[in-house]
Amino acid sequence: MRRRREAVVPFSAPSRPRRTARALACALVLLAGALLRPALGAGVEGAPTLPPGVPPADLARIEKVLANATVSTRVEVAPYPLRLDVFDYLLDHPEFATQVTRALKLARYRIWRTADGLNLDEGWGVTGLITPFYGDGGLRVVYARGRYEQSVLPDISGQVVILLRYADGPGPNGRPALATSMEVFAQLDSAMVATFAGSIAKSKATSEGLHVLKVFSRLSRHLERRADEVLAELGKNPDVSRANLEGFRRVLKP
Repeated sequence: MRRRREAVVPFSAPSRPRRTARALACALVLLAGALLRPALGAGVEGAPTLPPGVPPADLARIEKVLANATVSTRVEVAPYPLRLDVFDYLLDHPEFATQVTRALKLARYRIWRTADGLNLDEGWGVTGLITPFYGDGGLRVVYARGRYEQSVLPDISGQVVILLRYADGPGPNGRPALATSMEVFAQLDSAMVATFAGSIAKSKATSEGLHVLKVFSRLSRHLERRADEVLAELGKNPDVSRANLEGFRRVLKP
């Protein structure tokens, strides 16, 4: 049985053309998007270097997607005032990170852990399973397999590898700031969908990817201006891990 979407207030339900375009874009990038460029094939010079420590089974899946990607994308945003240790903590605790962004009404993303692994729901019909965020020191990689379930059109499914690069440095006003960029390599299961989806995704993918990184940018400003209020709001949520919340508190207030 297909899942019915719940009505969300104050957002109005988008029209069918808008939902279709957004669905295809989301399915292509599963949390990210940017300007399309030719996919990298096996052995192509400039293929991304992966961080050490990725388990062999996940490494094989990641390398297969990189070698057979239907599309590759990249996006970045202006540096924002988020400390490197705070960003690392959120990446190390993805379930908790989505609880923070939902509590602040910055995004609808949910990540939760089951026996199958880390489950993802981006809030608009895309669901899937993701690996942990392997790596550290300014480079993270995550593999995801997901699908978009629709009531009329065929489901769209595929695999995605996301490379997240980040580094701290001086911001525009001389204060420390975090620069982030994201590369996405997607391999759709259906060759037919891969053929026609690109023209639709091109106009949508950039805004989808920018939204992901801008969530972190907006979160950084909330934490900078009212960290105590954010911690208090999270403390009222019974689903938030007390251990993760205390760890986050220690990082925010060293």
